[in-house]
Amino acid sequence: MCADFKLPEKSIGRFGVVKLWPEIKTAEDECIARLKLAAQALGIECVEIHADGRLLSEPQVRVSKDNVDFVIHLHYDTPKLYDAFSFVALWNPLKFYHEWGYTRCSRNLTTHDDFISCSSDAADDHVARMVRTTSTHLPARFNLYHSTADVIHAPSLGEGKLFYAGINWDVLTGGKSRHQEVLKRLDKTGMLRIYGPTIFQGVKVWAGYESYVREVPFDGVSMIDEISKAGVALVLSSQAHKDSVLMSNRLFESVAAGALVICDENQFAKKFFGDSLLYIDSRSPVEQIYTDITCHLDWARSHPDQALAMIAKSQDIFRQKFSLTCNLSDLYIGLAERRRELLARQNPPSSPPVKVRLNLLMPEYSEAVLRAHLHSVRVQEYQNFSPVLVVDTHTANTFRYEIKAALAASPIAIELVEIDYFRHGIHPDIKARRRLGEIILQLLAGAAGADAFMVVAPNESLWSNHLAVLAGAMQRDPDISCAATAAVIFDGDVAVHSVHELIDFGHVDRRGPPGYGRFIFRMATIPQDIGIALPYLDGRPLAVLAGGNAIAQQLPATIIIYADCEFPERSWDEAAENEIIRDYSPGAFNVSTGFGPRPLTVQPLAPTMSMLQLARRLFNRRWVNVQVAAIKKQGLSARIQIFKRKLGL
Repeated sequence: MCADFKLPEKSIGRFGVVKLWPEIKTAEDECIARLKLAAQALGIECVEIHADGRLLSEPQVRVSKDNVDFVIHLHYDTPKLYDAFSFVALWNPLKFYHEWGYTRCSRNLTTHDDFISCSSDAADDHVARMVRTTSTHLPARFNLYHSTADVIHAPSLGEGKLFYAGINWDVLTGGKSRHQEVLKRLDKTGMLRIYGPTIFQGVKVWAGYESYVREVPFDGVSMIDEISKAGVALVLSSQAHKDSVLMSNRLFESVAAGALVICDENQFAKKFFGDSLLYIDSRSPVEQIYTDITCHLDWARSHPDQALAMIAKSQDIFRQKFSLTCNLSDLYIGLAERRRELLARQNPPSSPPVKVRLNLLMPEYSEAVLRAHLHSVRVQEYQNFSPVLVVDTHTANTFRYEIKAALAASPIAIELVEIDYFRHGIHPDIKARRRLGEIILQLLAGAAGADAFMVVAPNESLWSNHLAVLAGAMQRDPDISCAATAAVIFDGDVAVHSVHELIDFGHVDRRGPPGYGRFIFRMATIPQDIGIALPYLDGRPLAVLAGGNAIAQQLPATIIIYADCEFPERSWDEAAENEIIRDYSPGAFNVSTGFGPRPLTVQPLAPTMSMLQLARRLFNRRWVNVQVAAIKKQGLSARIQIFKRKLGL
């Protein structure tokens, strides 16, 4: 299939790969360099991007579905922060997620549209558990490995030396490992060649090793050339990799280099490469490991033909499954079908589509806001919606030419609705902003004929699959009254490296607001008497639109909220709004947590977090009172008294 690769129709022939730490050199650079070589071999282009989607070569340009076929994300530390179809590689052992923050990092994976497997059941099942009850994702289908474009060197024993590369992490912590003890033992034999950084985090990590040669550049080829020269490669896995039966790039590059591989007991190697490799058991005593390695080297020297046959066999296996060229070819050829499969799952063709009324708010004229709103409309993959640009009457009069020109240039017809966002006094420069709830009530009156209603704030931007996700939720389940996506929060130029999905209408946190455009409401379930509550709300009008109905939270994060531009300006009486919401729809105060971290609602406090820490974290005295009442019912009065004294309640 690789040799017969032909770029599918309607493909751009370009994909992106995220370089998460552009300021430093890491093993990630080697993987990216090899992806570029594989892409070049197929006649396509691989471009490096920042985590937020900006091209490294042209930071003013962001990737989108217009300029790349997809993006590959190699790490779990950041969520998807760009509007393009996104794969995340399942390359990391589960232990790493626990070390970096299990919930946050695992949730980051599910912000991507699809997953790429490295043939680790543990890594694949980790994701499968998270998506098993959703309709927006499926378990991984495609494979991609920490590999090379193809076999690079023919089988050879080179100079009969033992190649090893690494950082020697144990030196940084002052600890010792079995790997380190084995290397020290081999260091005196003259058979070993060690490659890796000379200085890492200010430490000479290979100081004292006679076998240390030099640092090898991350260019996709130099490491492989050095392995080939040595002739035999020592491939050792971390315990985390062994536990997840997951292999790092050392095995693949050693096979591609044409070297004989001596591998530890990682079951991945035995499962896929069988007797084409030589093995040691790193759980054995150090002296036994040393003896096994030297015996393998002696065997290779005395049986060169058999050793070369083993290498040839390993390369045949490599060509069939593990070359990046074949992996990328399979991905490109199967991508269109995979996307149709995901879309049919999310928006089943057997169910009637939902007609959405999309209200884009622009209280004051802003070219940037206008451009963002029009872009949000233009990119939508879902088609059954009617967009409305809601502009202040005075603003429309002043900037009518600019607004009309922008709407005329839109490939999708957008209705212009003029509304009084402000109450003007006798003098034109005197005005008072009307409550947002009043504005939304007027917009509801104009949404007759629509099945669903949405409001997008001027500090929000939608990704291309946003409406498809929300409408799909209602399309699949006619009993859903309200659905919501997760969001990505931007505060200035810095993206918060986590997914925001906490919905707490009891309080509006500037750094994590509930937002507006992430919600969709079924028109038929909005109460007929909504007018007795909605016009009196400014900070949390959506609380009564949701009412007591459960919010069906969707897994994708498909909206950006720019938290540094708060909307609306904070001028409402929070206590007064609380009473209106409590009287009309008390269920709106139920905290919805989505798929991410679970804050305390009415559960007993976790022993790892004190009540005071929790209260400081949530900054909500009224919320605390609700928790006090709930916990008191559980008979924890003594604990409550301590809690209240600390808070001064």
